[in-house]
Amino acid sequence: MANESGVLAGRVAVVTGSGTGIGAGIAEAYAEAGAAVVISYHSNSTGAEALARRLQARGTQVLVHGCDVRSYGAVQNLFDATVALFGRVDVLVNNSGITEPHSILEMTPEDWDKTLNINLRGMFFCTQRAAREMIRVGRGGRIINLSSVHGFAAVPNHSHYEASKGGINLYTKACAIELAPHDIQVNAIAPGAIEVDRYFGFPGGYNRDEWGARIPAGRVGLPRDIGPLAVFLASAGAQYITGQIVWVDGGMTSRLPGLNN
Repeated sequence: MANESGVLAGRVAVVTGSGTGIGAGIAEAYAEAGAAVVISYHSNSTGAEALARRLQARGTQVLVHGCDVRSYGAVQNLFDATVALFGRVDVLVNNSGITEPHSILEMTPEDWDKTLNINLRGMFFCTQRAAREMIRVGRGGRIINLSSVHGFAAVPNHSHYEASKGGINLYTKACAIELAPHDIQVNAIAPGAIEVDRYFGFPGGYNRDEWGARIPAGRVGLPRDIGPLAVFLASAGAQYITGQIVWVDGGMTSRLPGLNN
């Protein structure tokens, strides 16, 4: 699925956690499709600003805004700034997330809360405010949540992460039901193994060739593999699609039980 130039022209898209990785890939895909883009980041201001410069050089309207999605006030500030500049929100991508492995027996309450608060609590804050803005303007909208193959099957030391992603899947469906009368479609993208810095970009990280050999597609995914689907789900062509979890994993979930063989 290739991006169609201009398919999102005139739309305003907020992408959380877009200073790097999948979020940056989605923001870039939206810019290529003609949308104005809000690049929201927590810690990677350098990546966010570099992305903004690239997009602005192509003529994209961009707002860069720091936001810790765990904070209700910070989320309100993000959307206040978005509405002040662009007047509305048409698309929200809830991409902010964290993965920090901990065993069940050694996990602290702080470990649990950090993951659930970023991955799920922050999604609630952003979804609520974006939906209110979409309803206020009366043009409908699209909300896209980032789930994971970890919402489908479990591996050791990720129980808190998997709890958050499983929660995201059902939260997506619940929001789709409640927001459908307002012409707001809510879906989730569930990536498999994607080459981002926190997995493959550091010494001692996962081996991309080893993981690629386990995946039917024969390779680890890239952030650009997620962008086209995010564009489609925000486009007019996805008007009748809501409450869905779409796997983008190179066939990984089709053989997940055999990954360790």
